[in-house]
Amino acid sequence: PGLNYFACCSFVVLLVLNQHNLTFAAVGVFVPLLILSYASSKLSTARVEEANGHLNELSHLYLSTIEALALAIDAKDQVTSGHIRRVQLHSVALARELGITDEGELRAIEAAALLHDLGKLAVPEHILNKPGKLTSVEFDQMKTHATIGADILATIDFPYPVEPIVRHHHEMWDGKGYPGGISGVAIPIGARILSVVDCFDALTSDRPYRLALTKEQALAVLVERRGSQYDPRV
Repeated sequence: PGLNYFACCSFVVLLVLNQHNLTFAAVGVFVPLLILSYASSKLSTARVEEANGHLNELSHLYLSTIEALALAIDAKDQVTSGHIRRVQLHSVALARELGITDEGELRAIEAAALLHDLGKLAVPEHILNKPGKLTSVEFDQMKTHATIGADILATIDFPYPVEPIVRHHHEMWDGKGYPGGISGVAIPIGARILSVVDCFDALTSDRPYRLALTKEQALAVLVERRGSQYDPRV
């Protein structure tokens, strides 16, 4: 608000005066109202700016807390050390590449990427660090990490939607994933992005039961699974 505000209001006043055949003496009534309106507008703007400042402070605080939790997850899972940070960087980069510009959505993806394995804190270490293929019972227990992590995050009042991304990052495009068995665009876009990046990093990292694939080999696997496990667009 400023000169443009007064210019617009003055124009409106003139229209009103003309339409209702009011004399310019009526300006004595309109001007105080304009001044009060302008002052109120300035106050509202100041409050919005103050609220935005608090929101930025909260966002930094949330991110610091998130990073601390992520370090705790990384420390427990020796097999995937460094995985969380790489997934965070690549998920945000892919989101931007796909044209996502909404700051809230990008922050949600950034936070969810750091916390997508939060539920692994409830999974026994002998399963997390097992140097071989998991049994069906062990795999079922491993799968609970998505729901457990999301349930924990649901208790936190994030300023952006982190919990749905964490809950659904193991869903598949064809509906054969977990925990909800949802498919297609019903899966949050952040979860679809995270799913691809999570898999790519896992494939290109060493595991006790196999060596890392090259980037080219990993990309070939992703392309093969496009339209079944992964969103073709992503």
